[in-house]
Amino acid sequence: MRDGTDAVQAVAMMYTDPVCGMSVDPDRAKATAQWQGVTYYFCCDGCRAKFNADPDGYLTGKGRETEDKQDHQEGGIYTCPMDPEVRQDRLGACPKCGMALERELTLLVTRTQYTCPMHPEIIRDDPGDCPICGIALEPVTVEFGEEKNP
Repeated sequence: MRDGTDAVQAVAMMYTDPVCGMSVDPDRAKATAQWQGVTYYFCCDGCRAKFNADPDGYLTGKGRETEDKQDHQEGGIYTCPMDPEVRQDRLGACPKCGMALERELTLLVTRTQYTCPMHPEIIRDDPGDCPICGIALEPVTVEFGEEKNP
C-alpha cells in the first residue's frame, strides 16, 4: 500500500519563462540562459533570444510591456511560437498551450526587372533593349511575399 509520498516526489518544480510567462519544467526546457548567477528556463529559443537582448527589461516587466505596445499598435497576425498553426488577429494567450502569442513577421522582398512597354512579355533581369523592337526596357519593381487574400 502506498502512503502518497511517491506522488509528492513526482511533482516537478516549475519555473516561469520571463518572456512569455509560460510555466516551464526545467528538465524539459527548450532553452536556458544565465543572468547574474541565476539560471532562467525558456519554452523556446525565441524567448531566450528576446531575454538575452534585454534581460533587465524582461525581469522588471518593461520588456514585455514595450513589446506588447508595439505589437498592438502595428496590428497584424499573431501566432504561437510552440503551435504555429494557431493564428489570431489580436494579442492574447494560445488556446492550446497558454503561451503569449507573438506578432507574425512577414518577409517582403523586392527586386527590379525590366520590360518593354510595347512587348510586356519581354522581361529581363538587367536593363537593355527589347529584342523585338529595340526600345529601351523600363524598370518594374517586383514584390515577393505573402499577398493579402481579398
